[in-house]
Amino acid sequence: MNSKFPGRGGRPANMLWLGAIFLVLACQFSATSAESGAPVPPEKFSDDYYKVYGTPDLTVSLDSYRLYQGEKSSLYLTVANRGRVTSFQVNEEPGANRREEIIAAQKEQELEKLRTTAQDVSVRLRAENESAIDITRSVAYPGNIREGQTSARLEFPIEAYENAAPGLYRIYADLNYTYQRDVSVEGDEDRPESPDVFYWYQPLSQTLPFDLIVERHSLAEFAILNTSPQTLSAGSEDNVVKIAIKNVGSEAAKDLVARLVPESGIYVAVDESPIPILEPGEEAELIYKLDVSKDAVPGKKYRLTVNFEFSDRFREDLTDWENAYLSIEQDGAGRSAAWALLLLLPAGLIIAVKNRDKIKGKIKDRS
Repeated sequence: MNSKFPGRGGRPANMLWLGAIFLVLACQFSATSAESGAPVPPEKFSDDYYKVYGTPDLTVSLDSYRLYQGEKSSLYLTVANRGRVTSFQVNEEPGANRREEIIAAQKEQELEKLRTTAQDVSVRLRAENESAIDITRSVAYPGNIREGQTSARLEFPIEAYENAAPGLYRIYADLNYTYQRDVSVEGDEDRPESPDVFYWYQPLSQTLPFDLIVERHSLAEFAILNTSPQTLSAGSEDNVVKIAIKNVGSEAAKDLVARLVPESGIYVAVDESPIPILEPGEEAELIYKLDVSKDAVPGKKYRLTVNFEFSDRFREDLTDWENAYLSIEQDGAGRSAAWALLLLLPAGLIIAVKNRDKIKGKIKDRS
């Protein structure tokens, strides 16, 4: 008998085929997700073969813990993983005659060893006192670090500002990573060589403090005592200027050369003043010859930067600097005119007083 509704008789068979296709796709997706470490509910790991305990434990070390004032440098840091497995527990033995279970248990035991591996590690450095220390590139990514391994050297460009006082400065290393909290392997008798693997990852973080030492380039330190003369005339030439300095540090400065770099408007004819050695507490006089521009601004204080180049008993090619100041007054012609004006003013006042009565009389006659 023919059906009144053509094609309806084949619908159950079609539905069965469609269901079978969805089932196959779901199984393939499940296997793929398991192998790729996709999120899996924690209950999936309650009846696995083994339980392993322990986590990564990261430490950091630096090539050098010293910086110099006003110097751009780099910190080179390495990360070591001292994590270890603290205990190993058997949850369930594989069936003696179940090949798929034996293979799954062996694979799970092997994968459990990766529990102490720190994965996707990132390191961020930050200074407690950011007004003294500038970390110009603060983040690095060493990748995965296995138990007992040390990362490659990580470079962090850094600068201690010129005004950073010598001493200890606290730096923090923020470490972020994930680790394999658990792994579960399920055998399949249809494909014993390719069991399903399920991973459970968990994020961890550590903050490790360490101290950097900021130092001066040398224990020799210079101070400017005075400048003579303290005033020069605009437009003047061949001015001999003497700057008194003192070594206020605790180390002798050897082969000291003090070069003068003045502010625009003052020019140096002789810019070096060499000193063979300047002992701690010793004073010296630097002598320079300066010319002053006619356009120099009267009344303004001009900066004279003294750049020191020297060595001490430990290092060569050391540098330091200090500032001295000079004031500018009017040139000679301007001063002469001003003095003449000052001298003429009293004379004018005397004449005005003497002629006061005559002027008053003339005013009365006119009225």
